[in-house]
Amino acid sequence: MSEKKGKIVLPKLFPRGKKGFYYFRRLVDGKDCWVNTKMVELEEAKKVATKHIRAELSVEAFSHLESSASKLADTYVESLTGKKNTRTPISAAHQIWIDHSKKYNDVIARTRKYYHTIFDRFAIWCKAEDIENVEEVDHSAATRYSKALWESGLGGKAFNDHLKHLSRIFSCLDAITPLPQRDPFQHQKISRISQNDAPTESHHALEPKQLKAVIKQSAEEGRDFRDLIILGSQTGMRLKDAALLKWKSISGQFIEIIPFKTIKSGNSARIPISPTLCILLKERRADKDKSGYVLPGIAEHYLRNESFVSKKCKQIFEDALGKEATVTQVDDNDHRQRNVSICSFHSLRTTFMSLLASKDVSTRDAMRIMGWESSEMIQVYEKMLEEARGDSDKRALALVNDLTALKFSLPPPAIPQKALTPTDEALRELVERYSNVTIGKVYGISSTAVAKWLKKFGIERTRRIESADVSADEILAIRETLKNV
Repeated sequence: MSEKKGKIVLPKLFPRGKKGFYYFRRLVDGKDCWVNTKMVELEEAKKVATKHIRAELSVEAFSHLESSASKLADTYVESLTGKKNTRTPISAAHQIWIDHSKKYNDVIARTRKYYHTIFDRFAIWCKAEDIENVEEVDHSAATRYSKALWESGLGGKAFNDHLKHLSRIFSCLDAITPLPQRDPFQHQKISRISQNDAPTESHHALEPKQLKAVIKQSAEEGRDFRDLIILGSQTGMRLKDAALLKWKSISGQFIEIIPFKTIKSGNSARIPISPTLCILLKERRADKDKSGYVLPGIAEHYLRNESFVSKKCKQIFEDALGKEATVTQVDDNDHRQRNVSICSFHSLRTTFMSLLASKDVSTRDAMRIMGWESSEMIQVYEKMLEEARGDSDKRALALVNDLTALKFSLPPPAIPQKALTPTDEALRELVERYSNVTIGKVYGISSTAVAKWLKKFGIERTRRIESADVSADEILAIRETLKNV
């Protein structure tokens, strides 16, 4: 990379390969590299080599004044192509993503607002860090921003939401015009927070007494909220699904719905109707109106102001169980920015799930009833199954331990008598008086075994003995005699 009297000194060009492209050699990061001009004509190859050398000289001169990798890369590209490299201001990035995202208008207004909040926070941080353009956001910036997010006290889910949305934006911009750092927020580069890294409070399952208290309290709010709570407890449906349940979703002994949460995937839930729910639906069917909703009063409230229904349910739980039993405080967790309800309408879903587990319902059947699509929920349910089996074992042990009829002291066992073993002396005496069959009865062995014992000791009968009926008492007497010998 040198100049002589204002002229660029070109390196020597060599034709290489089957196509005969001209190459030249350059020292890059201390390594000898071949640069392909992609030209087979020498004069054209010289022009390409000239542009390369001029670009290198420009970067070398500019590097004394500028240390930004992205700006140095811009200088090289501009020198090589003759075109000015465009820059994307941080302030324009989100709108560019919106303009190119075909699913942006499919999400609800609240989610769109959340997206803007996420990006506005990132833009403010970039301004404080003197980062003006998207191309300047490198791995270091992404790492520092993720650290700042976590240290701000965001919960695990919110932290992941921020990084995921920024990754969407940078991936989109990179697809339009390749960025120097591509997508610096992709999960392979910036790790997300797992559930184990950031423990969160889940909704607690209700004990039978608690569920009874909640239903009783809901009745104080009128028929609509009583039936809403009962519907949730009998089906495990989420609040929105229960509030907006329609008669057309009820067929025979089952409720079949596509939960709003999984409506994009089309994952459905098929819930059996319990006897209690059957009574409720029968009463409601008598008052069926044209709206098509099972709980028209609740549906009307929810469609007009969903937070009203949510807050009313929360109040029912607090009044029934006490606020201290339903809400965790911010101070209990550094990464929680507001109080969290651990006993609310969603607890009815958790309770229903735990009841399925207590009856050892298979994971496959539970998935069908609950309409799950996430592997995390399957893992949670399998853990519940294990806990339910453990509780069942405890109840079984307690039951057996409490059975009076099974409680008694152990009687002393009889001392087993030493078995008689044939001896040479005893057999010589017995063969003179008894047959092999009778001797076998004395020792508790077969006549064949007696014959083997006689052969072992070399005993032969001197006369034939007729088999005679020997009484059991006489057999016992012979045994006692042999024991005392």
